[in-house]
Amino acid sequence: MAKNSKKNGKKLLIVESPTKAKTLSKYLGRNFSVIASKGHIRDLPPNKFGVKIDENGFKPSYVIMKEKRDVVSEIKEAAKKASEIYIGSDPDREGEAIAYHIAHIIKRIKKPEEIKRVLFFEITKDAVKNAIKHPGEIDINKFNAQQARRILDRIVGYRISPLLWKAIKKGLSAGRVQTVALRFIVEREKEIRDFKPETFYVIKAVFEKDGVQFTGTLVKGPSGENLQKIKDKKQADEILKKLKKAVFSVKDFQERNRKQSPPPPYKTSTLQQEASSKLGYAPKRTMRIAQELYEGIDLGGDRKGLITYMRTDSLRMADKAIETIRELIKNKFGNEYLPSKPRNFKSRGGAVQDAHEAIRPTGFEIPDSIKQFLSKEQYAIYNLIWKRAVASQAKEAIFKVRKGIIEGEGYQFKVEGETLKFDGFYKITREKPKETIIPGLQIGENIKLHELKMEKKQTEPPRRYTEATLIKTLEAREIGRPSTYAPTISTLFERGYIEKDGKFLKPTELGELVSDILIPRFKEIFDYGFTAKMENELDKVELGELSWQDLLKEFYERFTKEFDKASEDLPNIKKENVEVLEEKCPLCGRPLVVRWGRYGKFIACSGYPECKYTRPLEQEIVEGEKCPVCGKPMVIRNGKYGRFLACIDYPRCPGVKPLSTGVKCPECGGDIVERRNKRGQVFYACSNYPECKFTLPYNPVPIECPECGYPLLMEVRRGKRFYYQCPSCKKTFSPKDLKVKLS
Repeated sequence: MAKNSKKNGKKLLIVESPTKAKTLSKYLGRNFSVIASKGHIRDLPPNKFGVKIDENGFKPSYVIMKEKRDVVSEIKEAAKKASEIYIGSDPDREGEAIAYHIAHIIKRIKKPEEIKRVLFFEITKDAVKNAIKHPGEIDINKFNAQQARRILDRIVGYRISPLLWKAIKKGLSAGRVQTVALRFIVEREKEIRDFKPETFYVIKAVFEKDGVQFTGTLVKGPSGENLQKIKDKKQADEILKKLKKAVFSVKDFQERNRKQSPPPPYKTSTLQQEASSKLGYAPKRTMRIAQELYEGIDLGGDRKGLITYMRTDSLRMADKAIETIRELIKNKFGNEYLPSKPRNFKSRGGAVQDAHEAIRPTGFEIPDSIKQFLSKEQYAIYNLIWKRAVASQAKEAIFKVRKGIIEGEGYQFKVEGETLKFDGFYKITREKPKETIIPGLQIGENIKLHELKMEKKQTEPPRRYTEATLIKTLEAREIGRPSTYAPTISTLFERGYIEKDGKFLKPTELGELVSDILIPRFKEIFDYGFTAKMENELDKVELGELSWQDLLKEFYERFTKEFDKASEDLPNIKKENVEVLEEKCPLCGRPLVVRWGRYGKFIACSGYPECKYTRPLEQEIVEGEKCPVCGKPMVIRNGKYGRFLACIDYPRCPGVKPLSTGVKCPECGGDIVERRNKRGQVFYACSNYPECKFTLPYNPVPIECPECGYPLLMEVRRGKRFYYQCPSCKKTFSPKDLKVKLS
C-alpha cells in the first residue's frame, strides 16, 4: 500500500520565495506541488554564539528559526506525500545553504537519492522544464563557502559588537565587510576635512573660424613651461597682457575617427551602480525590484520571469541569447547596427565569478510592449537591463575627433573637439554623448581671437562616495560579493553610522567614533587587503581548493590576538570617549559627563548607576511654559513614548507635561499632544486619553477645512511632497490652495 502511494504521489518542488513558487506552479502543472520555505529555515541561534571552537575545529549549532517552525512542519508533511523531491532555491551560496538545510530536515523522511537539487538561472517554461529533467546534487563546497562566511561574520559580530556596547552604547554592531565599508567613508571624510585648497588661474581663449567659435586652453609657454595651472596671479595678468597683442596661428592639427565599444551587459554591481546614478535607487531597492522581475511577472495571463538571476559577477551571455539579440538588432534597428560577429565579454576572476550568466532579459520583450504589466520601478529596472544587454551586441559608435595647437607669442593653446559620426549602440541606449565642435584647421593658417579670459579656480577635495561609487570601490578592491553590497550599505544606514547629503554618503559622528575605535585596534581584520584575501579564500572553498575549516582557523588565530588586546584596552577606550564637563550633578555633586544613548548624545552623572541624573545635551527651553511643581522653565525631553515637557531641574523636580501642538481636540476640547507608539512612530493624541481616544497620524494645524468645515487639517509629508489633508472628508490641499488661510 505504501509502495503504491509513493508511486501515485505528486512530485514536490521546494523554493525559497512564494512569488517564485507561484510562477513555477504554472509551468509544472498538476504533477507537481510547489511550496516556499520563505528564505532560510535554519540558522545559528539568535541569542548565543552558536559555534563550538576547540582543537577539532569549528562546529556550528544550527537551529530551526522560531518564525519558520510552521513552514518546516509544512515541508515535512509535503515531503511524506511526495514521490520525488526537488529543491530549487537560488543558484548562489545562500541558495545552496537553504537547499542544504531543507535537505537536512527531510533526510529522515526520504532517502538521499530521492532528494534532488535543481538550478533555475532563469524562470521561463523551457528553462524550468530543462532544469527538472537534469537535476543534480547539493554542492557541498558551495554550502561550505556560505557556512564559512556565516561563521566569520558571527565571530566578528558576536565578539566585537559587545566591545562597542561597553565603550559607547548598546545596539551598535561591527561587521567584517560592514566595518571596512564604513572605513572607506570615514577616511574619505577625513581627507575632505584635512584638505587645504590652493588657488590657481587658467587662461582660455575663444577663437573663431568660418563663424564657428571654439575654446582653447593655455597649456605651454614660450620656454615649454607648463601653464595649465598658474599659481601666481601677477604672472597670469602679465601673460594675459601679452596675449592681447598676439597673432595666433595653427601649429598642429590632427583629425581621426575614434571607435567607442558598447559596455558589457550588467552584473550585480554595475546594475546597482547604474540604478543609483540614473534612477536614484538605493542598492537594496534595486535588488528587490530585480528579484521581482526574476521570480515572475503576470503578463496578462502569461506568467514568467523577465530577467536571469540577478546576483552574478559574470559578463557572459548564453549563445542562444546572443543569437536572439542579434536577430532583434537586425529587425528593429537595421543591419547597419549589427556587427559581423558576436561580442564576448570576459569576466574578471575565476570560475566562481563566471558560474552564472550576466543579467539579461529572458525573452527580450521590448520594454514598452509590456509596460502596462509592470510597476513604474519594475519598468525602470527592466528597461535598463534590456537596453544594456541588447546594446552590448550592437556596433561601435564612431566619433570624429579633432585636436589642435594654436600658438601666439610662443604661448600654446590646446583645442579639442569630438562629434558623433555614427551612433552605433547609442541608438539602442538612447543616450546622447557629449559633443564639442571645432572646425577643420590648416597648419600655418591664422586664427581670429574672439575673446581672452582668465578663470580663478581652486583645487578641490576628493568627492564623498555615492552608493554607486562605494560599490565600485568595494568591487575594485575585491571586498564583498554581489550578494553583500546592498545589505552592507543598508546596515550602515540602519545603525546610524552614515547619512545622505544629497546623493553623497557621509559618516555621522557615531559612525566616525565606531571607526576610530575599531580600525586602530583591529588593523589586520579590517584591513582592505586582508578582507579581500578572505573573499578570495571563500571562492577557493567553493571551488573545492581549500578546506573551510582551514580558512576559519587562519582567520580566528589572527582575530583572537587583536581581540584580546582590544579587550584589555577597553578601560582606555571608555575614558577616551567620555567627555567630562566642569558642571556638577545637581543631585549628588559628582562631575557631569557626555555619554551616548539611544537617541544620541546626552549629559549624565559620572556616578551612574548609583546616581541616575540625565538631561539632553542641548536643552530647548519652551517660552511661556512653567513647571507645575516649582514654577521654573520647562524644556523638551525625549522619552520612551516620545517628546514631553519637563522641568529644567528634572528629575530632581518631577514636574512634567505632555508636549502640546497648540491645537485643541475637536471632540473634547483638550490639547492635542505628541506621542510615540511602541515601534517608535510618532502620532498625535488628545491629552485627556484614555477618556478621549481621539488620535491623528500626522501633525495637526488649526486651519478649517475649506471643503467640509472640520476645525483642523493635518500636515502630510511624503518624501519631497508636502500637502494638507482633512481627517474628516479626506480631501487634500496644497499650501497654495490655503494661501489665504495660512497668512
